[in-house]
Amino acid sequence: MQVKEFREREAVELLKPIWQALQERAADITPFQTWEWNEAWWRHVGTKRRARVLVFYDNGEPVALAPLCVGRYLGTPLRRLEWIGTGSSDYLGFLALPGHEKAVAKALFNHLRTSLDGWNLADLQQLPSHSPLLDQTILPTVVGIQPIEPCPYLPLPPRWEALTARLGKKMRFNIGYYARLLQRTFPDTAFLIATQETLEESMEALFTLHQRRWNAKWLPGVFGSRRVQAFHKEVANRFLEKGWLRLHVLRADGNIRAVVYCFAFRNKTYYYQAGFAPEYARYSPGTVLVAQAIRQAIEEGHVEFDFLRGQEPYKYRWQPQERWNQRLLLLQAHGSVWEKATLAGRIGFALNRLERFVEARVKAGLQKKGEASS
Repeated sequence: MQVKEFREREAVELLKPIWQALQERAADITPFQTWEWNEAWWRHVGTKRRARVLVFYDNGEPVALAPLCVGRYLGTPLRRLEWIGTGSSDYLGFLALPGHEKAVAKALFNHLRTSLDGWNLADLQQLPSHSPLLDQTILPTVVGIQPIEPCPYLPLPPRWEALTARLGKKMRFNIGYYARLLQRTFPDTAFLIATQETLEESMEALFTLHQRRWNAKWLPGVFGSRRVQAFHKEVANRFLEKGWLRLHVLRADGNIRAVVYCFAFRNKTYYYQAGFAPEYARYSPGTVLVAQAIRQAIEEGHVEFDFLRGQEPYKYRWQPQERWNQRLLLLQAHGSVWEKATLAGRIGFALNRLERFVEARVKAGLQKKGEASS
């Protein structure tokens, strides 16, 4: 298998035909591996990274693509090799044609060991547990694997009633009660899915409502950056054109009171983010609108509703199953043992342990606050 490396800033745009051809045929990808998502992220968010995109060829034909880049680690001089989309994407990894996955994983590790320079620590995050990069038979020796975050998900039955029958009595009651309360209190209540005509207003409402909630906790929120907002606006437009966007909107009392930002890709729905008006909390607009999104997924014949990363209590009221994403750490080494790893890479490992400790403490604190307010 041959590997070609693309380092031009324009590589992501130039590789569009190959990328899209692979994503059409790859067996196990999510919206986060598509060219539409990654090119927008690269242009709006990944401006300080350097491209290291790898294309894998078998007998001259492209069979896989690994969208990698290099950036600074935690603001230090250490250079981190990571996936394009890191931080914004809930699942990451390479795209490969069926049957080539293990060979591509081997070729990727070999290329990192022998050819790809300019990095100290490879931090390959948000790998699904079934990723071929986690295959113990091909992993390099200088490696660390960490469970990083759970992704709760609901296997979907063919009918809405079959799903609600699995829920607790209180949850079943709340779904119907709050929907009726909203409609009784506000006769103009409407549940909508954003169209091209309403997309701009709906995305702005999502940003505003989401940020209000997080800023009230003295936290920045996902959409605090103008660059991130521009990225999501472009993704929403692209996904809408492709038929992949499900932006659920609850209008009541003359305005948008809740927005749930989902993607419909292949036969699954992915719940990415949401925003709710806190002053309408007594009507539980979040619960009501998430119920609408799940019902829509069932009506479309989807087999799964993926809540994506995070252990927020509201997700677990739906009694989901759970899977964990993994984080793969590799040191740049001119051999296969720890002693030959570069000093910079070993420092990166130590910083990573500190980062994990801080993340765990912050998330534990936020979860306690969430449980106290639920």
